[in-house]
Amino acid sequence: MSNGDCCIAHKVFSGILRSDVTCMACGFTSTTYDPCIDISLDLEPNQGVSNKMATATSNHSCNGEADCLNSSQYCGTSTLTGCLKRFTRAERLGADQKFFCRQCQVRQETLKQMSIRKLPLVSCFHIKRFEHSSTRKMSRKVDRYLQFPFSLDMSPYLSSTILRSRFGNRIFPFDGDEPDASDELCSEFELFAVVTHTGKLDAGHYVTYLRLSNRWYKCDDAWITQVDENIVRAAQCYMMFYVQKMLYYKATDKQVAS
Repeated sequence: MSNGDCCIAHKVFSGILRSDVTCMACGFTSTTYDPCIDISLDLEPNQGVSNKMATATSNHSCNGEADCLNSSQYCGTSTLTGCLKRFTRAERLGADQKFFCRQCQVRQETLKQMSIRKLPLVSCFHIKRFEHSSTRKMSRKVDRYLQFPFSLDMSPYLSSTILRSRFGNRIFPFDGDEPDASDELCSEFELFAVVTHTGKLDAGHYVTYLRLSNRWYKCDDAWITQVDENIVRAAQCYMMFYVQKMLYYKATDKQVAS
């Protein structure tokens, strides 16, 4: 809008990502900022699992919470914190992705690193469970289990933390930098909703688990039932929603008082 206002969805879910592309020849860094309402994360690679077993399991979809948890012994286990580390790690771009360095005035190989410039009130994470390969001409669903915490500290993935780790106490300002916006909000979050997907790539069913006053409820179409938190932990998560801890407990205190 012209007056700078935005809808409630953007006020709640909108954050800012920072992308640093650094020339490996001279060290010049180009920084860009992009608004986002969710973060899409790749699952971690299989670790300690044979390719044969992983491939066999990936051809089948989980039909329930227990099946998804049991399948993790064949598919390997990813963690949400591990996925966030992969998202914010420095990545060397290939020779075919050379970046034009303004300082060198030629295309150079570069190092790219993502970080979170500003946290939203509610952080939404989308897990990439649907893979599409143009070379193999095939698509599939990834049924691997993902461990996720109920309490999440986002400070390791903030731009301020990553820059401090990269340069020590010497923070070099880049073009377009502003005072750190991440300090305005708390970096500790609480899980309050999990969306799951069961079925295959071309057909499936979505179920949502909601946390209310530290009780978990399963929302399955028109049916809402209370469930144990272990059921939520075993679910094959597709999307997760974390709210700032101070806001979560403020809301919980109001519910208890009423």
